[in-house]
Amino acid sequence: MTYKELCAKYNFEMPAYAADYYDAFIAEYDRSKPVLTAESAAFVADAAGIPEEAKKELIRCAEVINANDDAHLCASFLACLTVYKRAPWVNYIYQDDHFTVEGLHKEQVGWVLVATMLANTLINKKPPEDLNAENLSSFKGYTLNCHGIHGYWGITEWHWNMLCASGSMFMFGILKFVPSEFTGDFPVITDGKSYVSLAGGEFFVGKDGELVDSEEKAVGKTSFYEDDSKYVGNVISPKGIVELKTTEFDKRVWKDFLRGGDHTIDIHIPAKVEYTPEKFKEAFAMALDFFKDYYPGHKTKAFACYSWILSPQLPYLLAENSNILKVNDKLHLLPVIATFDSELMFIRKGSSLQQRLAEQIEAGREFHFGIMYSPVSELEDLDK
Repeated sequence: MTYKELCAKYNFEMPAYAADYYDAFIAEYDRSKPVLTAESAAFVADAAGIPEEAKKELIRCAEVINANDDAHLCASFLACLTVYKRAPWVNYIYQDDHFTVEGLHKEQVGWVLVATMLANTLINKKPPEDLNAENLSSFKGYTLNCHGIHGYWGITEWHWNMLCASGSMFMFGILKFVPSEFTGDFPVITDGKSYVSLAGGEFFVGKDGELVDSEEKAVGKTSFYEDDSKYVGNVISPKGIVELKTTEFDKRVWKDFLRGGDHTIDIHIPAKVEYTPEKFKEAFAMALDFFKDYYPGHKTKAFACYSWILSPQLPYLLAENSNILKVNDKLHLLPVIATFDSELMFIRKGSSLQQRLAEQIEAGREFHFGIMYSPVSELEDLDK
């Protein structure tokens, strides 16, 4: 099966880098080798402490994939990318519907893949046990969650991706981290001391410097141009606000810092954590130290994140002394077009925050998700 046929058969979009691995994978592909053996499935199930009924079902699901030629090939290729090649940008395999296998629910396909990845890290005793414990706890929780929602054992696709498909998301301090790539059309340039974010294409800009989804809502539009001597674009302030005028930057002084594909360490922010600059600095330092050894080929330039908690509109909701705003003031925010409403799953229902959000939306304000980056070189100043 060719790479194109594989993608067409299962109707899912692979990350751009995947095609580069396929020929080498096919040359070494071993149909006789199970994606997940019954022994490894049982090992992960016991380590995670999932119910005996779930353990038996995980073994059955692994056997179904192993018995299906096409599913075995597809799952083996994904395991090659995420487990054995350990492509650190694995989190880009991110969508609601991965591939399906006759006899399995879609959530059970991802379940087998996650178990394959956890088996690999556990059996090889890498990473340390306390970090494995975090992923095993998530595996157990999301397995139980799937059963509670659907009535069958598996792992929801969204939660599979939050596990980052190889046990490569680990918790340090208050935050979870995974090696990844910088995304979005936002070139970041530097003069060696400062960092400037630019809108890297044509976007509609609203009255408060936010990105909007239509010309009707816009008061202006961005553009971007570069040649051998200069960058010309709309600057985005560290607070995520887009300037309407364009600015020119001389390439004798300013150089690329972050573009799409550059290595970052992405963060996930768990609920109910002590969200302070000091805790972020502590967590960032631990993660950086770990990943430089665990992923020696991953040359991290910055930490990055996508979240509602990075919304450039949060100053309209939160008090000036809010810990969230104190942290966000130390980061470089980037705006995105995607919006959220007061039913956002991460905001506690009935809370004063949800009520204020609903009032602002009712008054006509849009709230957008945000992206952040935090250059490694600024780590020491994060709590100052």
